[in-house]
Amino acid sequence: MEFKEVQPKEIIQHDHPLILEDLQLMYQNYQEDDDDFDDQDLINMQKFECKCDVCGYRIDWYHRYYYRCSQSSCSYSLHKSCRELSTTLRFPAHLVHTLRLKKSLNSWSCHSCLTEHLAGICYHCSTCDYEIDLRCATFAEQTMIHHPGHPHPLTSITLDPIMSKCYACGKKHEGVFYHCSTCFYFSIHVDCVTLPFKLSLEHHVHKLTLSYSFTVIPYHSKCRICVTSISERDWRYKCSKCRYYVHLDCALSRGEPFMSIFSHGTGKSDKNFKAADYPNLLHYPLPDDSYNIIPHHLLRGDYRHFDQIKSDNMHPSHPHPLLLINAPGTLHNPMERIKLLCNGCVRPITTTPLYGCTMRCNFFLHEWCTRLPSELENHPGHPLHPLSLFHSPPSELAYTGFKCNICGLCCNGFGYVCSVCDYLVDVHCGFIPERLTHEAHPNHLLSRVEASSIQSTSSTLACHACGITINGGEFCFRCGFCDFYLDNRCALHLPKTIKNKYDRHRLKLSYSPIENHKSEYFCEVCEEELIPEIWFYHCQECGQSIHSACAPLILRSEQGVNDSLNDWRGVCKFINMKFGRLVTFYRSHPHPMLLIPGTKIHGRCSFCFGELQSLLIFKCYTCKLAFHVSCGPKNPHGRFLGLLGRLMLARKRRIKPKEELEHHETAIVTFYPNEVMRPVTGHWKIVDGQP
Repeated sequence: MEFKEVQPKEIIQHDHPLILEDLQLMYQNYQEDDDDFDDQDLINMQKFECKCDVCGYRIDWYHRYYYRCSQSSCSYSLHKSCRELSTTLRFPAHLVHTLRLKKSLNSWSCHSCLTEHLAGICYHCSTCDYEIDLRCATFAEQTMIHHPGHPHPLTSITLDPIMSKCYACGKKHEGVFYHCSTCFYFSIHVDCVTLPFKLSLEHHVHKLTLSYSFTVIPYHSKCRICVTSISERDWRYKCSKCRYYVHLDCALSRGEPFMSIFSHGTGKSDKNFKAADYPNLLHYPLPDDSYNIIPHHLLRGDYRHFDQIKSDNMHPSHPHPLLLINAPGTLHNPMERIKLLCNGCVRPITTTPLYGCTMRCNFFLHEWCTRLPSELENHPGHPLHPLSLFHSPPSELAYTGFKCNICGLCCNGFGYVCSVCDYLVDVHCGFIPERLTHEAHPNHLLSRVEASSIQSTSSTLACHACGITINGGEFCFRCGFCDFYLDNRCALHLPKTIKNKYDRHRLKLSYSPIENHKSEYFCEVCEEELIPEIWFYHCQECGQSIHSACAPLILRSEQGVNDSLNDWRGVCKFINMKFGRLVTFYRSHPHPMLLIPGTKIHGRCSFCFGELQSLLIFKCYTCKLAFHVSCGPKNPHGRFLGLLGRLMLARKRRIKPKEELEHHETAIVTFYPNEVMRPVTGHWKIVDGQP
């Protein structure tokens, strides 16, 4: 067998100069926000493949560097390792002698892979007559890949599948893994290696980009498909134009018909009920500003005894005659900062007819609130005894209201009570529906269940709207087909749209971050940060957003009520309270006091010196006194230490200087303002759940 020694430059017989190309250069300079970058160019670059004219094997994107002919009309290409061949080689299987680069003039067989060759370039040991082909000589280079998600080369060191945890997706897999010899911890499954750089999902308008880290991880970011948290170290797909993030396996899952359900109503799913079987089914959110379920139930229910206006225009709930008002007149209108609340259901009055007090004492009733059933039987929360309608809370709760046993909210409007057990519910919870549908989960029926009866896979049950834990004794609405829950407050008490004086458009209830909105969200009412992964109101045209709990607080006098994080979630904690009524503590304080929601400007309690913000308080605007409802008398006629005396005694015992408790009383106005096993990357496009 005849071999002739050659030089590397004799192997590369090409007339044109060669250029070293970096296949990943475009990716390294890629900027997601730059519209000058063509996504298709990046996709084509990742799918790049050609043949090496020296060794005859494939050149791909994962080699990263290769040589090409400088002439655009010539397709001559070389591996970087083939272009930079050495004249000598120390081969691991033949370390006794050094192999030299030679050219065989006859047929020969590679001693490493036993491949037969007719002629060609090889590395040869003349002492042992041992030769290997270029593929085996450059095996290490051929098994090595360069991935833009890691700064060091990666090598597959196993032939058989292994079980290991993948760094990219954070999950355990069995299969081929690529490892980094520099970073001990970095090991990545071949499926994650071959993920496409760009991905299209049917339910999102923009292409998603494979992201290897968060520069700044957004607070409370969740996968938009499975609605669970995204780890800051795991790879994910994200949109450069929206606050849209998805797990790798969620983005590429296919064939599971239920997956679209977790996209908060944006995906497609089959309807699991027939509308004809539920003729009285309520569809939420309700379209009107009053978000009132009472008239819907009164129209569909069969009640024998009703509360009603008497012939002399008197109503048992009020000492003065009531006047039926049919003219539009001045109704509840946040655009004009007009607040008109019903004393019965404590909801905005936005339509006529209505009843108003002839003595102008700020007493108003919806027309339907004068026709409430006087008794409710078999209530789901208290089926043992009937519940009777009452127009004002028991005497000791007459001013501060009562706490509803269903929703847990304070209420000073009408309600239903069990005379045996003192079980209290507000009028809305008195008519809590058994089933409903919701726009956030449109094709599946939601059924009323008690949270303690649900066998959840997780330790806690959380509302999909606000993220707050649903306690065991609470009622919630559940999809029997999906892991979807809504507490009764978010399900029933949030309207579809709201109005804001500083936005000429109506703000719509949104169930996830808005498309084409990448910046942070801030509430136009309280001016605090807004977490768009929980429900909120948003105007697409103007980009304005409002916490769902701040929606009823658009009026000037109510701003600054919310304080803690939970106060901004779900519904307003004072949604069932009507404020503005004067209370007189005859023997304790000489001036009338107002029951109001505490804000920051009210400072601290005159008794316990605790914060007043976001709590029910009594306020005297004559003496500038303010104190928690719990610190005051339970009965306005009862005897207790006078406010002024208590205040003087407390001031003597206080530790903090007087200046810390002095507050400016002027109202604050807030304005809204993947031969050698090499990975092959395919181009994925999810359409109707199939790639």
